[in-house]
Parts: sequence; C-alpha cells; structure tokens
Amino acid sequence: MATLDLLRTALIELDEEQTLDLTRELLDRGEVTPSSILNTCQQALKVVGERYERQEYYISGLIMAGELFKEVLDLVQPSYEHDPSERSSGTIVLGTVATDIHDIGKNLFGMALKGHGFDVIDLGVDVAAEEFLAEVERSRPDVVCLSGLILSAFESMKKVVALLRANEVALGYHPPIILGGAIIDGRVCDYAGADSWSTDAMEGVRICQDLVARAKKGNAQ
Repeated sequence: MATLDLLRTALIELDEEQTLDLTRELLDRGEVTPSSILNTCQQALKVVGERYERQEYYISGLIMAGELFKEVLDLVQPSYEHDPSERSSGTIVLGTVATDIHDIGKNLFGMALKGHGFDVIDLGVDVAAEEFLAEVERSRPDVVCLSGLILSAFESMKKVVALLRANEVALGYHPPIILGGAIIDGRVCDYAGADSWSTDAMEGVRICQDLVARAKKGNAQ
C-alpha cells in the first residue's frame, strides 16, 4: 500500500516508475491531501540536494530529481483546481524574474496558492520587469510574487520592485511584493526593496493570505 514515506524514498532513490505509481495511488485513494504529497516530494528533493553536496549524487541526479518532481506536479495539479463558483481568496501575479529559467519552486507555489482559493496569473520564466508592470496594470493583483534561484535574479528582482514602486501613482495602489526561492533571505529582500520573502511554498501562501486580509481590513476602515 502506498504511503508518503514510500513516496519520499522512491523520489530520493530516483525511481521514476515507483514515484509516479505511488503518487497515482495516493491520489486515487484520497486519504492524503495533494499538499502532503508535494511537501513530501519537497523534503525528498532536499535530501537529493544533500547527497549531491556530499558527492553521493552527480549533477545528473539533481536534474533527474527535478524532472521527476515536475511529473509529480503534473499528476497533482488537477486536484488543486478550485471551483470557480467559490469566492476567490485573491489574485496573485507570479513569475520567475529575468535571467532565470527555474520553475519547479514557482510551479509548486502556484499550485499551493490555487489549492487555497487564489486566482494565479503565472507569467512563466525569464520575465522582464516591464512584463510584470503590464500585468499589474491589467489585472490589479492583490500580491505580486517574484521567484528566483540564481544570483543574477537578485538584480532582476530589484528592477521589478523599483519599476512597480515608480508607477504606484499611475497604478493607484501599492501592490505588495513577495520574493521566493531557495537562496532568498532577509538581506535579499531588503536589497530588492520587497515587502516579504519566503523559501517555503506553504509559508508563502500564509504570507499572501495575511497581506490580503490586512488590505481588506484597511479598506473597510
């Protein structure tokens, strides 16, 4: 019988067939949440990364783990689609900033947001600052989320924040901006001038929920 522990082990061992079979069985039984499956896989990816650092895995192992996780994301995604008749938790504009094409963390975060009732506008990867501004002008999101996993992304994040802040008068509001990615920390957040940051998908969801709640409270006063 499939369990989350077996799924974690299968992904750590880079067993594609076992990982996907276990994911399908867990989804079919419906005894665990999609979030639990993704969190388990996220934990497994961290172990794979640790094995790479100890030179137990080569770069090919990291790449394979990432591709395998994408396959799991594809299987889990339908379970994250919320009923459009339900009231939206808010609108989020999401994208990986210019010079960066990493999207696993972004995709995981996007699905976690959808699972909590948010409408997500995913701009993809290598997104220029001007593209973020154009989408904010068009959709007026509650929160803007910038993803990045390489050092050059820091400068791109700073450019996005600066451009949005410079256009706040024209926009007519102050869109909160969150940074995300495994190498993001408080110093990067301060450098870019963003409102908040996180390295964890579920924490990012909670930050978005808090920002939306505070905005609604402020508008009601």
